Amino acid sequence: MPTRIALVGANYGATLASGFADLENAKLVAIADPDPKTLAQAAESLGVDKTFESLDELLQTVELDALIVASPTYLHERHVGAAFDLGLHVLCASPVGVRGSEVSHIVTSAGLVGKIFMWANPLRFDPRVSIAQGLVEAGQVGEPTNGKASILVADWEFPADSWRLERDLGGGALLEVGTQTLDALWFAMGAPDPIEALGSRYDTFSAPFASDLEHPAEDTFCGVVRFKNGASLQIEAQLKAALPAGESQQVIGFTATRGSIDVSAGQRRDQDGTSYDYAKSSCSSSQLRALAVSFLQAIETGEEPAANGKQALAFHKMIDALLTSSREKEAVSIKVERTLDDLFGGL
Repeated sequence: MPTRIALVGANYGATLASGFADLENAKLVAIADPDPKTLAQAAESLGVDKTFESLDELLQTVELDALIVASPTYLHERHVGAAFDLGLHVLCASPVGVRGSEVSHIVTSAGLVGKIFMWANPLRFDPRVSIAQGLVEAGQVGEPTNGKASILVADWEFPADSWRLERDLGGGALLEVGTQTLDALWFAMGAPDPIEALGSRYDTFSAPFASDLEHPAEDTFCGVVRFKNGASLQIEAQLKAALPAGESQQVIGFTATRGSIDVSAGQRRDQDGTSYDYAKSSCSSSQLRALAVSFLQAIETGEEPAANGKQALAFHKMIDALLTSSREKEAVSIKVERTLDDLFGGL
């Protein structure tokens, strides 16, 4: 019997859910979204008949095995919690939450109910990223020492009253466009434990555009993260960048003790200067399909996916520290919580 899946959040969610199309062991049975137009478009593109304007109504009506959560970031904790209350597995869009405390609650709940929780970053399934991670894991490039992740986006298509311009709701360059790029680099470098972060934010565009908001989100974010193993990385995320309309620019790469990897180009350089291609990029549909297969495999086998709750905790502690540092204008220490004992102090 195929895994019965529903979707909440039909904007980006329609893209995320498309990876499950035509998979024999999965069936998308319902969608919830408060916007009728977005809901209708997603239902048509995904071939789903049952649609609802609220998740509560959907969960009360349809029998499910799993839920894809792609609603606005500030609603993730509530929607994931509703799924766990009914014993459902969850695939959650990235970022998982606005604050690290929300992510801690989600991951703890997943452990208590014994259900699969996976956070969705299609970039992890790009061969340039996954093969780079494999090279690091196999020790073929030595220990990563320093990385850089940069994402610049020319356009800002959302209106001034969008939640994406409100910092406390999960808007801004780092959470809106930076997290997937940062996670791809962190994953490729072996997902080391972060210990300190320093961040800076700028809102030269977003503050005037959203003058009625009390806490407008940043349009540019820059930061540095240090790790327990001695490595570090730099992150840069910018909206309304000085690029031609409709374009974006992404750079991911890192140096290591026995060479370097330009993840964006799929190129590896050894210590002797030899450079060669190690992987080619895949189309977004292939990445989404691989992500869907990974989620379903975790459900069927009971084994944790690579993008599991433990990594979600560490990654979002890093995000939390970067944002806190940008507000307090000083470096922030990070304590990684990876287990229930860490979360509850061993009590």
